[in-house]
Amino acid sequence: MRRYVIVRVDPSDVVTNVKAVTGATLMTLDTTGTRTQKYQARVITGEDRATLVSSIDTANIRRLVAPRIHVPFNANPLDAPKIGQLMTVHDIYARLRPVIGMQFYHLGSDQERNRGGALHALVSQRLGYDDFKDDGRFPDIRHQLIELKLQLSQTIDLGFTLPNSIEPLPDMPLVDGVTIRVCDVRYVLFCGIKEAEMVTLTHLFVMTGERFFDRFQPFLGNVVNRKIQIPLPASFFD
Repeated sequence: MRRYVIVRVDPSDVVTNVKAVTGATLMTLDTTGTRTQKYQARVITGEDRATLVSSIDTANIRRLVAPRIHVPFNANPLDAPKIGQLMTVHDIYARLRPVIGMQFYHLGSDQERNRGGALHALVSQRLGYDDFKDDGRFPDIRHQLIELKLQLSQTIDLGFTLPNSIEPLPDMPLVDGVTIRVCDVRYVLFCGIKEAEMVTLTHLFVMTGERFFDRFQPFLGNVVNRKIQIPLPASFFD
């Protein structure tokens, strides 16, 4: 029977407890048997610090976008997009390119969502929104069909749907009669490095989901990462 060493760290990345258990012990904590699965890809930055992978939007939404949109918006970033308020993918790239080199607090290894929130707020401000809002849905900034990624490692977690999928975007109403698909989403991917307590943004990639794999390599073999997630009881380390 395989043995597992479970390590607990605090928000400052300090190891606070360690416990060794057998696989049989862990399985008694799995009450559902549900396996989560996510698609993954690999990021290789290259020499260019900023790359616009898709110079134009998908043909499906090209007539909905408008160049040189006035900011700030009188809009909620969680609203569905509207014709005349949807930036081009090129405009998104131009507005976000100055973010390269900016920094924010690392917040600890167990604070991935909060780090993403810090980037989300920064991007929302650069795009002209007065407020930062996040309801956990895909894509992150629905009003602009933008999905944000912050990479401190080479592995990109893509969630449950491939970026180039032609499936309709869940819970998205028609926009001027157009069905928005997953591949129409604009992916904004920042790479960063951790330096002491700070994250420095080093690279930017902007592209449509349709063109995502023109730049990033999907994991081959086991293309889908399946795993069992087991919540540990509060008394586990006692």
